[in-house]
Amino acid sequence: MESKSYYPKVYNINPTLKYLSSAPPIPGYQDFIGTYLLNGDTKALFDVGPKASIPGLLSALSQAGVSPAEIGYIILSHIHIDHAGGVGMAVREMKNARVVVHERGRPHLVDPTVLWKSSVEVLGQAALNYGSYDPVPDNRIVSAEEGMHIDLGQGIVLEIYLTPGHAAHHLSVFDRKDSVLLAGDSAGVYTNGFLRLTTPPQFRIGDYMKSLDKMLALHPVKLGYAHFGCYDDAVKRLDDIRKKVYLWYEIAQSAIKEGKTDEEIIRLIRAKDKTLDIFDKLDRDTYGREYLLLLNSVRGLMTAK
Repeated sequence: MESKSYYPKVYNINPTLKYLSSAPPIPGYQDFIGTYLLNGDTKALFDVGPKASIPGLLSALSQAGVSPAEIGYIILSHIHIDHAGGVGMAVREMKNARVVVHERGRPHLVDPTVLWKSSVEVLGQAALNYGSYDPVPDNRIVSAEEGMHIDLGQGIVLEIYLTPGHAAHHLSVFDRKDSVLLAGDSAGVYTNGFLRLTTPPQFRIGDYMKSLDKMLALHPVKLGYAHFGCYDDAVKRLDDIRKKVYLWYEIAQSAIKEGKTDEEIIRLIRAKDKTLDIFDKLDRDTYGREYLLLLNSVRGLMTAK
């Protein structure tokens, strides 16, 4: 079978927003990780991906005509390894960038020892493939707050909203000028043509639904997923993920009472949610990635509070 070649790519969303696909050299993960580039007088990145993604991110920045020194802000949706694992490496290249992160994430960026250990325990080989965290100097970090505004110039003012649920320290960014919501993992994942939950262990369903309400109240036109890309019909997509969370949660909670295992629950979910039939069409590496993350999401639903 002929192998596919993957390269960093730049997707133009509007005149001031691009999506950079970093295409890390990990089988099955090339069309999965990306970074949003916001181009005002000051330039900002939303998420950077794991360490394995940073060379591809730098290549995509070059394709976009932006040098690392032009980046003024790196805004992290949260500190999970597939979003923030490469930030320590990135700030060495982006010498003028300040890292904006929830205050709960700040100490873990300064000393990522516990964060790295937890990543390996949860993700195993996938974490090793991503690469370990490098520390970020504390004086390069800005603690994010609800309602914080970051003015990039040219009318681009980024509004920060705390959107817990997927993680207690999750935040999202709204560009009101162009009505674009960059949701990180707070609105699910849209890859390979289907919508999947991101509800890992320590998932808080009440917080998640309140975060969806907060995002819906913004009435965004476009919704930017961390995984993978930016799409129209933002309100419909937020409604869709709400319905899917309730469906999967009810199945998981009912199955727990019957003593079902996590893999049995996946089969029950697949029987009810036919959008997951696309799993049968995925190549081996992509299937391996998606199944691992689906399993992690089901475990979060099983223990949700």
